[in-house]
Amino acid sequence: MKSWQFTCLMVIGVACVCLTLVSIVFAHQNQILQAQVQAQQATINKGALSQQIGGNLVREMAAAAQTDDKLKQLLQQNGYNFASPTPAP
Repeated sequence: MKSWQFTCLMVIGVACVCLTLVSIVFAHQNQILQAQVQAQQATINKGALSQQIGGNLVREMAAAAQTDDKLKQLLQQNGYNFASPTPAP
């Protein structure tokens, strides 16, 4: 093997090792970012569930407020205005 062939192969080998190390570092960083995204998604899902529960709770309170004037007044003080249901013919 000639010296220029050895040098060429050595440069290629070092480049492969460097690229492998860079790939490992990027894979590790990617895993960290994926964990952060999953944590954020869990928080978003909790918020969506809370919003759904809150909406259902307000609807149930509005239905109960049809017979309870204090509850109706409380809902109106907090900005929830609703129309009384009209009786069906």
